[in-house]
Amino acid sequence: MSDQPVVLPMPGHAELRLTTRAGRVAVTAEERPDVLIESDGPLEDRVEADATGRISVRSPWGGSARLDVRCPAGTDLVVGTVAGKVELRGQLGTVRVTTVSGSVEIDRAEEVDVRTVAGNIEVARSAGRCRLQTTSGRATCGSAGDAEMSTMSGQIRLDGATGSVRAHSASGKVEVGIRGQGDVAVQTMSGSVRVEVPQGLRPAMRLKSLVGRPRCECEEGDDCRITVQSLSGKIEVVCAS
Repeated sequence: MSDQPVVLPMPGHAELRLTTRAGRVAVTAEERPDVLIESDGPLEDRVEADATGRISVRSPWGGSARLDVRCPAGTDLVVGTVAGKVELRGQLGTVRVTTVSGSVEIDRAEEVDVRTVAGNIEVARSAGRCRLQTTSGRATCGSAGDAEMSTMSGQIRLDGATGSVRAHSASGKVEVGIRGQGDVAVQTMSGSVRVEVPQGLRPAMRLKSLVGRPRCECEEGDDCRITVQSLSGKIEVVCAS
C-alpha cells in the first residue's frame, strides 16, 4: 500500500466512484464519517471531490494497481474496472459494478447492478432489486427483493427472493428460491431448472420442456405465476422443507 493514504470527509448520503484499469478493488463499509483510500500506486491527482460530496478515484496507470477503500456504511458505490477482482464488504447503499474480466463479491447492499463479461458474481444480500449479468461465469445471490439474473455460460442460483424473479441462461443449471408471492420467469437453452416455493403457496404454472415431463410438488392456484421454458433440461417446482 501507499505510504500516504488519502482521507476525505464524506457528509450525508454521498456517492463514491472507483475506476481502475487492472488490479484488485476492495471496499469496506463501516461506521465512520470519512473515506480512507489506499493504493500501491500513486494517488496524487487521482482523487476528486465535487460540490455534491461525490468522491471519484481513478487509477489509469499501467500495470496492476490494488485499491483499498474504507467508507461510511450506506454509501452509494459505482465501480468500473477492466480486469481484477472486486470485493465489497459491509452494508452499502446502491451498488453498480461494471468489469470486463474479474470476479465480483458483494456482502450487503440496498440495491445491486453488476455486469461482467468474464467472471463469477456472488451477492450475499440485496435488500431491494438485484440485477446480475455475466457472459461467462456463475451468478449467485443469497437473498434479494426483485431479481434479474442472466448468464450465457454458467450456473444461476438465487436462494431467496421476496419479489419477482427473471432468470436466463443459455447453458447452465438454474436454481431459484422464492420467499414471497412474486412472479417467476426462467428461460434456459440447455440446463435443468429448479424452483423452490414456500409451503402452502399455490402458483399458476406454465412449464415447458422438450426433454422429459416437468415435475411439480405443489397445488396450482393463483397466488403467483411461475413460467419456465427449457429446450433441453428437466424442470422441477418443489416446496421448501
